[in-house]
Amino acid sequence: MLSLSLQMGEAFVRRFSQILYRCFEEIGSGKAALYMRGSEVVPFYLISNYGWPRTSIPPEELSLEDPLVVWAGRQRRSFVVNQSGPVAELAKFSLETEALRFLITPFFDRGEWVGLLIQKDRTRGLPYDLEGDEGRTLVICQEVIETMRDARVVRSVSPLPMAENRVALEVPVPPSSAMVAADAPAQAMSSELLEGFQPGTGEDRSFAPVVGASVLPDAPADIALAMHRSNRPGVFMPEQRTFFWEAAKLLCNLVPMGAVALWMDEPEEARPILAYSQQPLSPDLKQQVLAHFTYHVPNASEPDLRILTKVEFLENEPLTGIFQTYLPVVLTAEDDEQDLLLLFRNEDRPFTEEEQTSIQMVCRLVGFHLQEIRLHERYHRAFLSVSHKLLASTEGGAPMLQDHSRATAKLAQDFAVHLELSAVDVEAICIASILHDVGTFLLDPNLLTKTGPTDEEMGRIRTHPMLASTFLQDFRFPFDVLGIIRHHHERWDGKGYPDGLRGELIPLGSRIINLIEAFEVMSEGSAFRGPRPVSEILSELRRGAGGQFDPMLTVEFLDFLQARGYR
Repeated sequence: MLSLSLQMGEAFVRRFSQILYRCFEEIGSGKAALYMRGSEVVPFYLISNYGWPRTSIPPEELSLEDPLVVWAGRQRRSFVVNQSGPVAELAKFSLETEALRFLITPFFDRGEWVGLLIQKDRTRGLPYDLEGDEGRTLVICQEVIETMRDARVVRSVSPLPMAENRVALEVPVPPSSAMVAADAPAQAMSSELLEGFQPGTGEDRSFAPVVGASVLPDAPADIALAMHRSNRPGVFMPEQRTFFWEAAKLLCNLVPMGAVALWMDEPEEARPILAYSQQPLSPDLKQQVLAHFTYHVPNASEPDLRILTKVEFLENEPLTGIFQTYLPVVLTAEDDEQDLLLLFRNEDRPFTEEEQTSIQMVCRLVGFHLQEIRLHERYHRAFLSVSHKLLASTEGGAPMLQDHSRATAKLAQDFAVHLELSAVDVEAICIASILHDVGTFLLDPNLLTKTGPTDEEMGRIRTHPMLASTFLQDFRFPFDVLGIIRHHHERWDGKGYPDGLRGELIPLGSRIINLIEAFEVMSEGSAFRGPRPVSEILSELRRGAGGQFDPMLTVEFLDFLQARGYR
C-alpha cells in the first residue's frame, strides 16, 4: 500500500512542511513531527518533520499498537511531558540523557482521528505550557486538516482525457549551481560585459537629449533620487543577475524596447548598473544609459559608475543612434531605499497606459527580488557580527584569531566572487573561512604561542579542524560549512590532514581557504614567523601549485592578486 505522503503528492507534502514550521515560529519548538493517516485501519505515517539530526529522524510510521499512539488515543487532547527521566513511549524521539520536553497533540476531522503532532525542545530550554501552547497548536492542526481536505478533493477529481499529440511545455530553470567552473572563470558568459564610464571633454561629453519621455504615475520626468552612496565597489551574484536578465527579457517581449537598465540603491556598496538589450548597444548608447542615471541619481559620481551589459543576440548588428524615449520606474522599498529602472526606446513613441500596466507588474517582481537580496545580506552581516564577537572572546587562545579570520574571510569571499561561483558557494566559503580556526578554542592556549613545538604537540594542534567541526556541529548551516572547515588543511597531493584527501576530492571551499590562509599568514606573519616580502610569497605560492595547492586555483589566485596590485 502506498504511504499517505505518496498518495497526496509532493505539492501537498510541501504545504504540510510549511504549516509544520509554524511550530517553530509561533510556539518555539526546536523539533516537530507530523503524522497522519488516511483511514481508521492504517498506521500513522510521517508526513513531515524538522529539527532532528539526519542519523536519528523520527520513525516513518507509528502502528495503532504503538505505546505512544495508545497513550494519545486515551488522552484525545494535547498533553505535555516536562521531566528529566526516560519515558518508554517517547524513547524513539529522544536520547536517554535528554531532559524530556514534549507537547503531543492528537487532532480530529469530524470526529475521525486523522493526525498526531509531536513537538519537542522549546527554544531557550523552556518547558511547554499546556494552557498557553495548546490553543496555538490547535490552530496549526486545523490548517493541516483543511489542507488534507483539499488533497482529498484533488485526488477525487477525474483527470482530463489524454491527447496523444499533447507535449509538455519544458521550462528550464537556472539552478543556483549553474555557474562557471572554478577552473575556467575567464569563460564567464560572453554575453555579459562590465564596463566603466568614459567621460569625454567638450562636445564629446554631451549627450543627445531624450524627447517625448513618458513616466509612470508618481514618477515625474525630473525626479532626482536621494540615494545612498558608497565608494566600495559591489557585485551582483550570478543568480541575481540571471533573475534580472530574465525579467528584462520578459519586459522586452511584452513591450517593445531597446534596453532595460537597473540601479540598486545600497548604502554598503556601489553595485554596477545592470543593462539588458536584445542586440548589442553602441558605445554612444551605453554612454547615454549612464548619463541618464547620473541625471536621476545626482549623488552618483561618474567615475564610480560601472555598467554590466547583457546582450541576448550577440550576432546581431549593434544598435546605433540615440534613444528617443525613456521611462523611469522608481521602486520604493520598505526601508526607504529607492531602486531605479530605466526603460529605453529607439523611436519617438510614448509608453501607452496598457504598456505601463504590464511594466508595473514585472517591476514589482523585480522589487520583491531586490528586497530578498537585501534581507539575505543583512542576515549575513548579522552573522558576521556575532562571529567576530565569538572570535574576540577571552576564551579564544589563538593570538590575533579575530584579525586573521576576518582577513582570510574577506579575501576568500572576494576570490570566490572573482571565480563566478554561485551565491550559495560564496556564502559557504565566507562563513567557513570566518570560523575555520575556532577549533583552537578547545586547545591549550600555550600550544598556540610556543616556539618550536614537538611532534606530539604539533599533532594536537593539527586536530583543530576536527575540533572546529565538533564545536559547530549544532549550528544548522544550510550548506556544508563543517565539511569545508574539516578539510581546509588537506593538500592537493594528498599529504594534508586530517583525512589525507587529494585533488578534487577536497571540497572546493577547502582548497580556496587553504590557498588564501597560506597567503594571509605569510603576508601578516604568525606566532612562529614574521611577515614575508610579496615577491617571496608569490614565489612560494607558485612552488606550492600541484603540491599543497590546487594548481588551477593557484594560477587564478595569482592573476587575482596581480589585478589588486601585488607584484
